[in-house]
Amino acid sequence: MIDMLVLRCEIRDNIEISYKANGSLVVTDTTNFLNIKDLEIPLQGSVDEQGEITGLFHAWESIPSSYGSLAFKVFDFRNTKDGTLFVEIKASPAKLMLGHNVFGSDDLSECGLTMFEILYTAYPTLADYLNHESWTVSQIDVTYHSRCKTQDEVTQFINALHNVSNGQTKSRTGYSGTAYFGKKNSRIKKLKVYDKYKEVLAYMSRELKRKPDLFAVYTDELLEFSKCMVRWESSVKTRWLQRRNLPTNFFKLAKIFDAKSIWKESTKDIFKALEGQQMRIIKDDHIKKQLEKTFYTVSFKTGKISYTKALSAYRTYRAIKADGYKQVSESMSRATFFRHIKMLQEIGLSKILIQNLEGEGIHNEVIPMVRYADVVFENQIPDFAPAHLRLVA
Repeated sequence: MIDMLVLRCEIRDNIEISYKANGSLVVTDTTNFLNIKDLEIPLQGSVDEQGEITGLFHAWESIPSSYGSLAFKVFDFRNTKDGTLFVEIKASPAKLMLGHNVFGSDDLSECGLTMFEILYTAYPTLADYLNHESWTVSQIDVTYHSRCKTQDEVTQFINALHNVSNGQTKSRTGYSGTAYFGKKNSRIKKLKVYDKYKEVLAYMSRELKRKPDLFAVYTDELLEFSKCMVRWESSVKTRWLQRRNLPTNFFKLAKIFDAKSIWKESTKDIFKALEGQQMRIIKDDHIKKQLEKTFYTVSFKTGKISYTKALSAYRTYRAIKADGYKQVSESMSRATFFRHIKMLQEIGLSKILIQNLEGEGIHNEVIPMVRYADVVFENQIPDFAPAHLRLVA
């Protein structure tokens, strides 16, 4: 699917004015320097000593739609060496069309035209000044997913990816639940792999109070579909397209665009790096059994075995996996927390593993990493998706 699309279009510095003279239609080309105020867009500026507004510019603005929003900005570089005047728009086409980006369309034409319609409807005067044939692609984010058996495996796989590299494609530390590859400010491409379910929950937590309508979008079946999902996202820029002799003009690229081919070509270095790599999977039932085997008490009166201490430490272990080491350490007494950490270390878990859930210490299964990188294109769209998406898939 196309998860993000950034497009750019020239704004004509002059416009054809049509009017009638002596009963006949006369068309005149104006050569006037376009005043940015004529675009009828919200502008900002400063007030000089004479009380005049100067330095007018357009800041990034958000145009709301039925579900998501489209960001746009007019850039005026006519007084610089660049000499250009253009508008840039960016959005997640999936969110515009569906309200979410768990799945969506990989049809570039459909995605772009959806964005154009929103811009043209909101600002028809601006649309009149656009050189519509000049729309170019600045960035396309194409994403597909693989799956793990459990959410715990997703976390451990993402963490294991932090140690993977191949040539120039080296991982770098990012937000929890995400592995980044390549240079942070690359003008060619960016790659990241992340826990989609974790991202969805974080998004809902941030946005639900402000957007209660999201409850109707993020249904139980959608959340269930996002579980155990490893999202592989490739963000390719203009230069990446040019180096492969692909057109950057939107309409020309849309005619030949193949999202899957773009994604395969741009992510191949990561998958090559995974060949022969292995990771160790920690299974919770194994941790629980080890704690119960090591930490138990026997009643002298009844002879019954109690696993209270073991289960208490296990709950702390589970809490760390769910909420993070730092948050759990701040939510309970320091004495209890570090006693449980010590217990976990005594059964073989290293402190680094406990802090990061990385594959170190005690493990009970070694798995080839490529198992979690099996992207099945036929399984990207669920049965409950809109019919046109299922037909394409």
